[in-house]
Amino acid sequence: MKKTMKGLALGMIIGALLMLPVSSLAGSPTVFSLVNALYPILVEGTVYQEDLPILNYEGSTYVPLRTMGELLSVNIFWNETLRQVEISHGEPTENEAFRNITVSGSRGSYVITGEARIFEATVQYEVEDGHYVLLEGFTTASEGAPGWGTFTINIELPEASLPQNATLRLILFEASAKDGSHINELPVTLDVFS
Repeated sequence: MKKTMKGLALGMIIGALLMLPVSSLAGSPTVFSLVNALYPILVEGTVYQEDLPILNYEGSTYVPLRTMGELLSVNIFWNETLRQVEISHGEPTENEAFRNITVSGSRGSYVITGEARIFEATVQYEVEDGHYVLLEGFTTASEGAPGWGTFTINIELPEASLPQNATLRLILFEASAKDGSHINELPVTLDVFS
């Protein structure tokens, strides 16, 4: 019995010692030390000013991606389906859920028409200026998936809510039946204010 207890105690001690190195080998997160950049950034001779901080890491300057897209006139798009950021010159004109999108109007009053192939024909949208969502809503297409249904969205924004120096975009999307997240997002430029 004494021999069995010694073996059990020895086995527990060896087991505990073997577990210690395993936890110390687990990957620890990498920590980056970013500091506020205290120097100006000029875009075409104009000083860039933003609510979000400009950061510096080991001599490289970091500016929010959407802001850089606006400053450089490129489109930044989050593709929820593929879980990736997509950067392009010129806007995508269609995706697997939306096509044949047209925009008419200006200065806060817009009519958007197009076709959608989405679950239960519910076309969701947001109007944003690259920083803030100014309006959210939905409309119903004439037909749900798998067919292509037509839709029309009428947008009226008060003059006071229009951005002063930004691109006003409509983001068309479908709400995921699985978890309600945005999928099949398609950005559409409504207006450019400068």
